[in-house]
Amino acid sequence: MKWRDLPEETAEKFDLPADVVAGMPKLTITGKARVVVENHKGLLEYGEERIEVNGGRVRIRVNGTGLELRAMDRDDLVITGQILSVEFI
Repeated sequence: MKWRDLPEETAEKFDLPADVVAGMPKLTITGKARVVVENHKGLLEYGEERIEVNGGRVRIRVNGTGLELRAMDRDDLVITGQILSVEFI
C-alpha cells in the first residue's frame, strides 16, 4: 500500500464517503445535459466538445457537443450541453 492511497482505503474500510475523507471529486450526472463536479482542482481543458477537469489524482474528461461551463467556484463546477461521455483518465 502506498501512503497516497491511505485516505481512500480508510474511507472504504470504515464505509465513509471517499469524496470527503480523501478529497476525491464527486460527480453528479443529470441525464445527458448536466454534470456537476464537486471537490475539483481546476480546469485543464475547455472547449465546446471537451472539458477536462483536474480531480487531484484523477482527470475527468467530459465529451459532448455545445458544452459550456455554466458555473464554477472554488469547490464545484457545472457543465451543461449534450453530454456524450464522461471519462476518468
